[in-house]
Parts: sequence; C-alpha cells; structure tokens
Amino acid sequence: MIDLKILLILLVITNNKMKSHAKPQYQNVGIKDLLTYSNNNPNRSRVLDSIEIVSDKSTQETSLDKLGLKGYSALNLNPTGIMSLFACIQDHNTYSLSNKGARLQLIIDLTTKLQEQTDTLKNTALGRKRRKIHDLIGASYNGTAFEEKDYLELFSGISLMRDIHFVLMKSIVQDTIENGEKQTDSSLKGDVVFSSDPSTWKKDNPIWIADYRGHWVAIPSAENAVDIHKILATWLTTIEQTGWVVQWPEVEGTKTEIVEQLSVLPSWQVTDKKIVKEVLAVRLGRANCIKLFTKWLQD
Repeated sequence: MIDLKILLILLVITNNKMKSHAKPQYQNVGIKDLLTYSNNNPNRSRVLDSIEIVSDKSTQETSLDKLGLKGYSALNLNPTGIMSLFACIQDHNTYSLSNKGARLQLIIDLTTKLQEQTDTLKNTALGRKRRKIHDLIGASYNGTAFEEKDYLELFSGISLMRDIHFVLMKSIVQDTIENGEKQTDSSLKGDVVFSSDPSTWKKDNPIWIADYRGHWVAIPSAENAVDIHKILATWLTTIEQTGWVVQWPEVEGTKTEIVEQLSVLPSWQVTDKKIVKEVLAVRLGRANCIKLFTKWLQD
C-alpha cells in the first residue's frame, strides 16, 4: 500500500498558476516543509488499495473443445503419472478436492493393490509380462524415467486387470517438450494409441481419454457431455481428419482373406488390390473398430 505522504515528497508543484503555454515552474522545498504540508493534508490517512493478483484458470485453458470433446475438460494431474491417473479415475471428485498429501496416500494404496493384482495376469495374453508390469507400477509410483514403450505396456496391464479401456493422446508438442525432438511435419498433431485392441472392447467397460504419459485425463465438465461410448466412432474419424494419426489394430490373415472382407465395404475400389497387405490389414482393423463403436449406438 502506498502512503500519499510519500507521493507528496516525490513531487511538489509550486502554487504559482501556470499559464497555458508557459513551462511549469518548480521550487526547492525542504524536508521539514514537506512534512508540514503532509501533516496538514486532510487526506493524509487515505491509502491506495492494494492490487490483488488472482490466478484465473478459466475453463478455456482446460477445455477439450479443440479435440472435439465438447463438454469435457482436461483434469491436470498433480502429481503426474499413470498411478496418479488411475487414482483419479477411481473417484475424480474426491481426487480433485484432496490435497497433495491425501492424493499421495491414494496413490500408495492403489500401487500396493495393483502390484498384488498382477498375479491375475498369469493366464492372460500379458502373462509373460506380469513381472515387468509389477515393476513398472512401482517405477511409476517412484517417478522413475520410462522408456517410450513402457507407458503403453503399463496402461495395457492395468486396463486388463481393471476392465478399463483407454484412448491415449500422444501429442507431438509434448514429445518435443519432454524429448527435445524436432517436429518435421507441422500438420501432424500426434498419435492416438489404444490400451488394447479396440475391436475387442466391451461396451460395459469404462472408456477414458487421457494423455499418454499421465499428465491429464478427460473428465465430463458440462451437462452436454455425451458418453464417450456414443461419440467414439465419429470422434476418432474427426480427429483423423485434423492431423492425429490413429494407431488402428492390424488384422491378421492372408492378403486374400483381408481383401475378401474389405471388398464388401462401400469404400472399396478394385484398384485397392494393389495395396500392400500391411496397409490393407490396418484398413480392415479400422473398419472393424468403427463397426463395433457404431453398433454400440444401436444396442
């Protein structure tokens, strides 16, 4: 707060009346005179209001409208990490209202339970990786640096144990920040990765959209937020058109088998037979996923 006395000491203008075109006249005034003027000032007790700096985190900062997820916001995780993300989605309201100490306790409890639960992976497709997933859970809790593939393996393992599906956004901008990689194509936004083969997903299981490295998770924040199951087909199609590369599953089989299945689709062209098998296998994987997600709307 600034005392008017100080302002008066800084500048004193003479009582001589200034003419319109004349230069202003100043005179030297001693400190005693200044104090006298200040003491006789009827407004000497008034002070300027302090300026309050308010951190305004508007909804625009976390809105996911630009990703086509209207009614959803990115809940920024603190601390960041996959364990923090899974602690959040257990009850995101409790997570949001908890202080950092309480969140850490949630993460500790969850880490212990998940490591114990890795034994359930023994007779699954991830059976051989259960020990690694156990160690990755602990590494995530400890903040240990991950290799790029470790994020997806951890998401895959926990998602299978908890019957949850994830659509993971791997932003090129985030890659540049964290890895110092240079972006070669400015039209590309990044990759969209699935926690498991989406053509096998079940409608009854929750689906979450989140950052690949566990920085944020999409949370419905408005009444007009539509359930992700109902928008998944159109949303994935839309973001593909805006520069995101969706990593669709690759269907196994011979080229003849794949062509046979693709040839019944409206988008099929006779010249498509010349395309290599790997590309056609991904195209069929995409078609199967979109078909499944669209069917959910009819069930």
